[in-house]
Amino acid sequence: MTSSEGEPLRLYRKALRYAESDPEVFLGTARRAAESILLDIALREAVGSRPTLESLLTVLTGKGLVPPKIVLAVRTIQNYGNFGSHAQEASAGDISAEDVRPCLDALTQLAVWYGKASDSLAEEAVRHRLSSHQRGTGTTRVADSTLIVVKAVLLACGFDKAMARRNHHVVPVQLPWADSLVRDVSTRLLDIAVYNEQRVRRLFETEEAVRDRVVPVGRVGYSMGGRNFYLLAARAGRWGRTTAEEFLANPAGAQIAVPRHSDMFDNLLSALSTDEGGLRDCGVTVLDVPHHLGLELFHLNRDVLAVGGQNLRMHAHDDDSYFELLNSEMLPASTQARLRSAAANTLIANRAWLEELDLHPAELHRELMRSFHAVGSNEDRFERMVRDLVTHASFPPETLSDSRERLVRHVLFESYRWGSP
Repeated sequence: MTSSEGEPLRLYRKALRYAESDPEVFLGTARRAAESILLDIALREAVGSRPTLESLLTVLTGKGLVPPKIVLAVRTIQNYGNFGSHAQEASAGDISAEDVRPCLDALTQLAVWYGKASDSLAEEAVRHRLSSHQRGTGTTRVADSTLIVVKAVLLACGFDKAMARRNHHVVPVQLPWADSLVRDVSTRLLDIAVYNEQRVRRLFETEEAVRDRVVPVGRVGYSMGGRNFYLLAARAGRWGRTTAEEFLANPAGAQIAVPRHSDMFDNLLSALSTDEGGLRDCGVTVLDVPHHLGLELFHLNRDVLAVGGQNLRMHAHDDDSYFELLNSEMLPASTQARLRSAAANTLIANRAWLEELDLHPAELHRELMRSFHAVGSNEDRFERMVRDLVTHASFPPETLSDSRERLVRHVLFESYRWGSP
């Protein structure tokens, strides 16, 4: 789910609010959300259709743009929506929250798919624009981010000024935190980026083109000081009365939602001292979800466990319905050390770009880090950064301004020891 929410996800979140309090209103809003999601996909793909659920589903399915399991979810929403619109004519009594549960499950399944599909379309559009646009002389493309940990580095290191001194104009490019960032630097869709050091090393080991064209510039800190792992649970779910020790002793039956191709998944494996095959042997199922899925995940299945970013973590802290079943501090010292190492982030650059600027990686790193470390000792610069991050970082849409600032200050202190706890 993106921070610029849009009509489809606004309606989805609105529907969730009514699922318990007014199930009849929920059914109508769920249908409107489904229509809005399909309409957005149709507009993105330039597919013509009447803006009705049936017409949109027929046309998009015919073009292979909606997979069969999502068609089934939409049909479920459609049938429940039809039932809800005629509920007042029935004599079977009020519709309860339990009655609409299958519709709620189907709607969340549709929203998760839409989050992945819309992200994929957006990424494709950005990459197409970059590859088709002739690069001007004196232009540097940097991977921008709305993640607090990464955006803080980009703001603090004075990269724009460093490039201006070399007569280069910086073009920020918004792409998700994923292995594809490293590949984009290798193909020079991007010139420079911040990414997880362990994931970069893994790509160097497995992809020759990446190893030949990408240069590690230098480390830029640890996400949350290496204490960024957590396993979130709902108090009303299956694991609500389970301790960390009990879970580690017997995790069988757990469904863990985590972006599979990410450092978050790596951290999960490290925390449980296993590999992907070991998870299966323990009876643990992994649900591959988008990076920015929020607490709405638990509306789909309150028994699920979630591994996510710090925004989700802090949002859960503000709601007594959730707790951390497991986190870094509950694990053995050796595991904590392994997780800390895995939390390191590094600056990477395209080798040809460095050569064009006649820059040695260590020289660039020293220059950027001098500016970066100065932020922590300059109160005015630090407070300006907090304001910038509150404005430009990504947060759950319902997060209030005070909560956003508290999250920013917490992440900056834990990651870089700036400010106060």
